[in-house]
Amino acid sequence: MTTTTKFRIATLYDKDYVLDLCKNTFSWGDYIDRVWDIWIREPNSIFLVAVNENNIEKPIAIAHGIIIPEKIVWIEGIRVDPKYRSQKLATNISLHILDYARKKGALYSSAIVSLNNDASKGLMEKLGFKMISEWTYISIKPIIFPDLANSIADNAKVAKLIEYQQILNFLNQPDIFKLARKKFVNSWRWHDLTEDRLKKMIHNKQVIIFDNNYNNNNNRKDNDDDDKKWNKIRGIAIIDKDGYWNNPNIFQIIYIHAYSDEILFSLVIKCLELVSSKENKYERVQIFSPSPIKDNSLLFQKFDNNFSEQFLLYHKEI
Repeated sequence: MTTTTKFRIATLYDKDYVLDLCKNTFSWGDYIDRVWDIWIREPNSIFLVAVNENNIEKPIAIAHGIIIPEKIVWIEGIRVDPKYRSQKLATNISLHILDYARKKGALYSSAIVSLNNDASKGLMEKLGFKMISEWTYISIKPIIFPDLANSIADNAKVAKLIEYQQILNFLNQPDIFKLARKKFVNSWRWHDLTEDRLKKMIHNKQVIIFDNNYNNNNNRKDNDDDDKKWNKIRGIAIIDKDGYWNNPNIFQIIYIHAYSDEILFSLVIKCLELVSSKENKYERVQIFSPSPIKDNSLLFQKFDNNFSEQFLLYHKEI
């Protein structure tokens, strides 16, 4: 006998069912327990559950969508009870979210998927999404500075507003634009790195740059008008000290790109120097990079890397 599936808004009473459904999603568990209380009340969002007509109280699938400022609906947390897979639940619940987003004025939709998650990649492609960039995610803990004399680390510094145009020029280079699609990460959602946001980040001392000639600025000739010879930016990192999901003990480097592994390492060291103290509250550091970080990178050699993964960023017009 066939049954009918219904989709409805998640309620407080669904929590225990949903957390039980999600507890074995990945080898390490799931994150839904950490975001449930946020998602259930988040503005401009829709938190859907699918239920079987024979048991309308017990969710058999969930998904969350939120409209972020770029008129993008960000789709996340798609989960389906293994007993009900191959019934197009993931597809249909996603379509419900896209329909909600269109009615709310969203123009695009985005989502991230693990490189190794073939089922989710297939779902994205079935829904008409295109993969637009690939991101490396690294988690390191605890924060311990390597016993290493890094001679070029001093070239990394906190950016100033006067350097805004140079930073923008660096980010607008074709190879960097292609890799990052001008995105940065905020609470595991990928946002547009607009010029206004960049200026605000510089003002808030969130932007770290690697300046090839930083230590030689005092030797600059007053009559040298070739700016490209001076203050040549070779890498950039953006930090977020506030954590995410009501979890302030996580320090995030929400964007990092560098022209070499040594420069990348120097930027990370500088970022950690900015938040290191005897009262350091951070238990872990999360790093997001639109460029590949190889297994033999200095980050892996010098830090206790406890997790790394590749994520694909998908996007479509709706």
